[in-house]
Amino acid sequence: MSPLKVLARWLEEERASGVKFPNGAVLGTVSSSGQVRTRMLGVHLDDEGRPRFHTTPGSRKVLDLEHNKRASLTFAFQSSLRSVSLEGEIVALTEIELSSDWLSLDSTFRRSYLIFGATSGQPISSPSELVSARQALPEDAELSMPASFIGFRFHLVERVDFYVVGQGYFAEHTTHSYNNQNHTWSSQTVVP
Repeated sequence: MSPLKVLARWLEEERASGVKFPNGAVLGTVSSSGQVRTRMLGVHLDDEGRPRFHTTPGSRKVLDLEHNKRASLTFAFQSSLRSVSLEGEIVALTEIELSSDWLSLDSTFRRSYLIFGATSGQPISSPSELVSARQALPEDAELSMPASFIGFRFHLVERVDFYVVGQGYFAEHTTHSYNNQNHTWSSQTVVP
């Protein structure tokens, strides 16, 4: 079975266990100066099981990805004591993908994004400013996708690691590598 299908199954199992934010993952990027940076974000899987996420144009991750398209992503599934880490290359989502994703998001989140999306990461004197601005939005404003809504997806996943803390003395660690030449996965169990 493809490791991306296993990731999708584990993600669904975590969701079914009642975890409130099962699709949360840590994205790792590298800045133009070589600084490694990580941050938590919400991740969704496309039809092929490849991760995708959304962000705002001014975020540090966007600047990092303009410099270096390679990134890593780690899911920590706390209810099952499992984790999945993957490495690969990222591309920007198309306008069609973004539009579809925008309308699939919860309308409450979309209304909030209309307020914070364009200014994310900038100083603010009080969070109440955001609440006031959100309340002032016209009805159905969230139906229109703002220009500040952008996103990325892993178009090439080259490595996936599964880590399971079991009942025995040692955790289980399996690594999967993708051969882009013949489009196949190879796997091996490694010392945790």
